[in-house]
Amino acid sequence: MNRTLATTVALVLAVTGGGLTAPAFAAPPGTPAPAPAEVAPPLTVPAGSEVVSAGRTGMFTRTGTGTGIVHRWTRYADGVTTTLPAGTSWGSPGTDLVVSRAGAVYTLTDMGGAAKPVVIDTSVLGASAAGYTLRQVVGTTLVMSGRVDGVDRHHLVSLEDGEVVSRTVPLPEGWDSWRDYATGPGTFAVILRSPDTASRRLGVVDVATGEVVESYALAYTTSVESVTVTPTHAIWLENASSPDKRLVVAPRGTNQAQPVPLDSPGTATGAVLHTLGDWIAHTKPGGGTALSPNGFHQVTVRSVKTGAAFPLLDHATSLAPDADGGLLAVGGTLAQGEGLYRIALDADTGRPAATLVRSSGQPTALTALTQTLPPTGAVDFDRAGGRLPAGWTLSRPNAKTSLTLRHTASGRTVKITGKTPGEGATTFPLDWNGLYDDGLPAHNGAYTWTMRAEPANGVGPAVERQGAFTLTRAPRPHDFDGNGSPDVLSRTESGHLGAYDLRQLRSLKPFQQPYEAQIGGGWNIYDRITPTGDLAGTRDADLVARDRSGVLWFYAGKGTHKAPFAPRTRIGGGWQVYDKLTGGSDLTGDGRNDLLATDRSGVLWLYRGTGSATAPFKPRVKIGGGWQVYNQITATGDLAGAAAGDLVARDKDGVLWLYLGRGDGTFAARTRIGGGWQHYQQILAVGDVDGDGRNDVVGEEVDGNPAADSPQTALLLHRGTGQWATPFAPRQHTGSLWSDHQLH
Repeated sequence: MNRTLATTVALVLAVTGGGLTAPAFAAPPGTPAPAPAEVAPPLTVPAGSEVVSAGRTGMFTRTGTGTGIVHRWTRYADGVTTTLPAGTSWGSPGTDLVVSRAGAVYTLTDMGGAAKPVVIDTSVLGASAAGYTLRQVVGTTLVMSGRVDGVDRHHLVSLEDGEVVSRTVPLPEGWDSWRDYATGPGTFAVILRSPDTASRRLGVVDVATGEVVESYALAYTTSVESVTVTPTHAIWLENASSPDKRLVVAPRGTNQAQPVPLDSPGTATGAVLHTLGDWIAHTKPGGGTALSPNGFHQVTVRSVKTGAAFPLLDHATSLAPDADGGLLAVGGTLAQGEGLYRIALDADTGRPAATLVRSSGQPTALTALTQTLPPTGAVDFDRAGGRLPAGWTLSRPNAKTSLTLRHTASGRTVKITGKTPGEGATTFPLDWNGLYDDGLPAHNGAYTWTMRAEPANGVGPAVERQGAFTLTRAPRPHDFDGNGSPDVLSRTESGHLGAYDLRQLRSLKPFQQPYEAQIGGGWNIYDRITPTGDLAGTRDADLVARDRSGVLWFYAGKGTHKAPFAPRTRIGGGWQVYDKLTGGSDLTGDGRNDLLATDRSGVLWLYRGTGSATAPFKPRVKIGGGWQVYNQITATGDLAGAAAGDLVARDKDGVLWLYLGRGDGTFAARTRIGGGWQHYQQILAVGDVDGDGRNDVVGEEVDGNPAADSPQTALLLHRGTGQWATPFAPRQHTGSLWSDHQLH
């Protein structure tokens, strides 16, 4: 099987621990051994390499998949790598042989140069051999499968005294040999099936004799994943993808198979078994780039005598037997990193041990190569362009990344999750757009943050950074909770006042509930509530409210989500003479917002702002009469690009008129904007909703269906254009609230 595990960089393997010594990597006969002080040449294993087989003088590797497969032979002695001709190739485990095919001709080449190539032309076997398929190579014998008289059989094809010989593995009458497994030097294993398929056995074939020398009964539903054979035991892995996966250890020549349950989480599909004397090693290759944890990714060794087991490597790309009874593995450990390891029995303890013989210089643990951390100290989100950059460049792509931010005062959090782990890029941006998870623009104030990168394969610890910053934004005229985004005030019939963020309302999905900033109860004592923008010089949005006796009260904004307003301050009485109030525009050009009021006779009055919280207005100044033709006036701030604030007024026929402010408290002659505005219960000046730098208005339109179970008020946004002749774009639905809420 081709189980290629892509690594992020080519493994340019530098010598460690004084170099490589025989018998692990013996030089060809006659090659002088390097002096102890010499440095062994680099051994290059290209990215994505799988060790297919390993012999005495070198190793056979494979990269790529499908038509992109490339085979290479690398010598231990000098590190020279030879790319083999394109085409299908096989290795012979534990030898220097590489097998290539050209039609019916198979060539076994000794890459160590110790013997001439062996050429096996299967066409001489006749037409029946044309359907043979090469399954594996054991020594110089080709293990092939093909049908004989309609029955699947295995055939051993070799060159004997210069002649091509095919031996069919003998079976009982009518039985067939199905799937085969590589088991170790001189043998292989097959699944044997009875004619009625009711019985199945696992057979061990001795290649030298061509006979099934022993077999073991299998349940009909048992699946076998991998098999290995020691001089004393046969061991196989059963039911790899099911919860009852297990190893089965059977003393050779007996029927005393002993199951060993494997309780590691995850599937063992694709796992391989290899022999190390009386020990077996098992692993599921691919753990280095796996997207989920799996206990079988470790290279684990287990004694067939005592059952003792322990891990040697945290993962392996591939595992192949070498010529001296050991194993070569491309893999890694958290302690020593990625590289080429040799697993062999320790001469002193008799237990298997893994030795790093060439290092890639790459860590096995997930490592941050570069990082962009959220800032510390005060962060002006406006100057930052509404974006807080953060992210990682990591040592490998299979990582789960996140940035979690927590607003200290409210406890609200937002979690930015990086791209899905996979192959390819190792850069994981975690930029924050200033929104909470529900789309609400984040509040100003202190934040703590945690940026985390977790290995998706579960190998090694997570990488984590923590810090804190304070978020600031310039206050907005209609922003009451300090998140830099306009709000609409909503009062229930019971007098509860809250604020809904217009930018969040625009982003909500159907049936998703908006967040309400709770302001408090008791507001039903007022018959007018008028947002004014900043009156007191704090830059936060204020409001005025008139009680039913005509007293006007001032609420200074605090720009916080928990307590948006300070306790009220009395402005004065007599305000019952006015039927309309509007604020939020600087009409006089002095940098302070002003208030406009129309009395019941139609006179428009200007109250200049003072910047004082205790006396926010100067005495009123008459602007002019005739304003009784309008049923609503709305101070919008600058609409047409001039410095002065402007005003829109709706007449009784639903026509909206624009009054451009001159900057001295007066207005230019009115300009007709258009008709149809009678559909709106109110026209609210809310500042810049869409973030384009222009002031917008929102129309409140009540659901016209009186039979609706839960009638709602639709909020229709008219975006500012900056053009005095056509100051508003066509309306866009921006959200809905319950119709029993009065908006301000």
